[in-house]
Amino acid sequence: MKITTLFLTLAFASLSSLHAQGEADKIGRQQYMLCGACHGQSGEGTAAAPPLAGSEWVNGPAENLIRIQLRGLHGPIKVKGVEYSNFPAGMIAMAYQTDEQIAAVLTFVRKSFGNDAPAVTPAEVTALRGEVGKPQLTQADLIPPNGTAATSQPKPVSNKYDDLDASSGFPTWAMGLIALLILAGGFVLLKRKA
Repeated sequence: MKITTLFLTLAFASLSSLHAQGEADKIGRQQYMLCGACHGQSGEGTAAAPPLAGSEWVNGPAENLIRIQLRGLHGPIKVKGVEYSNFPAGMIAMAYQTDEQIAAVLTFVRKSFGNDAPAVTPAEVTALRGEVGKPQLTQADLIPPNGTAATSQPKPVSNKYDDLDASSGFPTWAMGLIALLILAGGFVLLKRKA
C-alpha cells in the first residue's frame, strides 16, 4: 500500500510538472507572436530587428534579455558579427507583461530557433523589476555575451540565417501601403466633417 501511494504521488507530481511546463511553453509561444512581428516568426530577423536564431545575446546571460524586456533597447547592436541599427525607436519596453509571461517568452526564445540556453524563471524577472521605468538600454549597458556571467556554453547553431542582408531597410511596398492607409484615413475623416 505504501509503495502504491508513493508511486501515485510521484506520478501526480510528474504530471503536474509536465502540465506546468506545457502551459509555460504555450504562454511563451503566444507572447512570441508579438516579438515575431519584428524578429521574424522563425527568429530569422527582419529589416526592423536583428535575428534571435543563433544569437549570442539570446544564448548569453539571461539578465540581458530580462532587462531588455523591462526597459527596451535602442541604438546599434552587433549580432553574429553584423551591426543592426535600422530601427530608430529601438525595441520598446514590454514591462506590462507579467513575470510569468516574460519568463515564458524568453525561455521559448532561448530553447527555439537553434538556441539552447537555460530557462528563465519568473523569480529571475521579479528580481530585476526595479529596472522598469529606467531609460532604454544600449549594447554598452549589457553584459557581453561571452563574459563571465554566461551560465552555459551555447551549442553550435545552424548558419542558415547568416546570408540575410541586414542593410535591406524597410520594404518600399510597405512604405507605400502605409502612405495609402494614411491617405485613405484622411479622406474618411474629411468626409465625416463635411
